[in-house]
Amino acid sequence: MYVYHGASNRIEKATPTRHKRTKKGTDGSQQTIFDDISFHATPHYWIALAYTYAIQTFRFSDQEIYYNICVDLYKNTKEITIHGYKSLEKSFEALYGNGGYIHTFYNNSFYHTKGLGTMECITKEIMEPLSISYIVNPVQQMKALGVRFKFLDLSLERNKNKRNIKG
Repeated sequence: MYVYHGASNRIEKATPTRHKRTKKGTDGSQQTIFDDISFHATPHYWIALAYTYAIQTFRFSDQEIYYNICVDLYKNTKEITIHGYKSLEKSFEALYGNGGYIHTFYNNSFYHTKGLGTMECITKEIMEPLSISYIVNPVQQMKALGVRFKFLDLSLERNKNKRNIKG
């Protein structure tokens, strides 16, 4: 069996780095649910495709704002929210226009741990992928796999709390 890691760039070796996840507590405070040195992958190809996006920004109201994606790693919903600007199609072009890479690994060195979503796993080992595939059009492949997309227009005032601001 295999696991997959999606990225906008080619990775010759899976190298664990520090990852920290927080969630909002009932009192509104941020609680750390995962903080470890790890390399992340998924047994779900569509999720790896989602993570082939490239980090891009757009200028809005004198701010640089990041395009972003949101995938629920706790449920296999096959749904991705695209945080973008103007339209879903323009946001697809900004995020996925240069294609991306899928890195395939044997799953025997990967495991699930507390604090992660059920759709992801980690390793703490440095390892080379079994294969690396360049994906010319990740959006087309995700659509073919039945992935649905929601669009969140970050230029709208009602979505300003979702903006990731550069700087």
